Amino acid sequence: MLKYLKIYNWSAIDKTLEQKPNIFLSQFSVIAVLACVIQIINDAIYTNIIAVILDVSVLLVFSLAYLLNERRCHMAAKLVFCGIGTGLIFIYAAIVPKETAVYLLFFPIATIIFLIFSNEQRIYKYGVLTYVILLLLILELTDYQPLGDLNVTEGISLETSYYVNLAIALFVLIFSMYNIDLINIQIEKVRLAAERELLEKNLDLKQANEELDHFVYSASHDLKAPLLSILGLINIAKYDIKDENTLEYFVRIEDRVQRLSKFIKEVIEISRNTRTQVEKVEVDLDLLICDIIENNSFKDISADVKIEKNIELNEKVLIDRPRLEVILNNLVSNAIKYQVQDHPNPKIEIEAKLKDEILQIIVSDNGIGISHEHHDKIFEMFYRGEQSKEGSGLGLYIVKNMVEKLEGELKLASKVGEGTTITLLIPMT
Repeated sequence: MLKYLKIYNWSAIDKTLEQKPNIFLSQFSVIAVLACVIQIINDAIYTNIIAVILDVSVLLVFSLAYLLNERRCHMAAKLVFCGIGTGLIFIYAAIVPKETAVYLLFFPIATIIFLIFSNEQRIYKYGVLTYVILLLLILELTDYQPLGDLNVTEGISLETSYYVNLAIALFVLIFSMYNIDLINIQIEKVRLAAERELLEKNLDLKQANEELDHFVYSASHDLKAPLLSILGLINIAKYDIKDENTLEYFVRIEDRVQRLSKFIKEVIEISRNTRTQVEKVEVDLDLLICDIIENNSFKDISADVKIEKNIELNEKVLIDRPRLEVILNNLVSNAIKYQVQDHPNPKIEIEAKLKDEILQIIVSDNGIGISHEHHDKIFEMFYRGEQSKEGSGLGLYIVKNMVEKLEGELKLASKVGEGTTITLLIPMT
């Protein structure tokens, strides 16, 4: 029996945070019905039939709101509660003296509106609130006689009615504030629980990433030693083998080992970029670009490619040298690799300048170019837009990740048959 005295059990709606506004509506509907019963008893004592009829009408409206709400017609229930219910209270307040303090009921209704309408129902919330305030203003501006000089309080004790209405208004107001406080506490608990869960997941993810990075880095380093041994043995064998067919096999084996070695190097670069912090040092950009051009001069088709550089910098730049070297090396290597075969004037241009504390490096070529549908994909891991060229698909992915580590930006402009221009923007501050 005692469980029915608990307000929380006055509704059969699921007890969840999302259903809180609807549960509140049922609770306030029950409280409103009980308040009407008290008023009916008070008015019946003084045998005021008109007042009793009004009390019963209000009771029926709030009972209807409760039934609609429990049947999951939540919006209809809210409009009945706030629209029709408040309208009847307005009529009641208009035909009784101000001294009965019926108008006090408008204030808890205003707080109830904020509890029964969710954030997704803002339009209804503020529309109904405006309606309630408007009714209260009409009462105030007409000196609580909008319907004329009517009085249905014959035989009723104004003092008793005043205290009854005051008690009801205070109880509902305090109950509303109490529930607002409970909601805030529950929301805070949910927020803290979500933060704890997110923190735990982040820690687990961080540990998993660190372990994975360590494994990749260690495994890659362990693979380099046997590959170097294989390359050494291949070079020795090439001097001893006289048969051209057999020699061709060893050349192909050497090529595959070189590619595997390059792939391992790229994996190590990805791992190093993830694990290490940015360390800025003074770098002579002109000298660095010369070194990169020299490193790429031994590629198969590099002898036919003219590389021009235009460095508009008179001073050294403060930047992470290892990352910048990997970025530029990949861009220049790609520019050489994707040249047009039999092009009469294959060339690559490298420009660099400092503008508004932003280091701008532009690498452009007149190679095969990249079709527009591949522009958003070429920086993805293992993506190879030009299938005729062999590669790991990691080069531009590494470039993108290292540029992001330097808090920079990449811009791509390319057309098939005309060439590609990649602009690198790195903040110096």
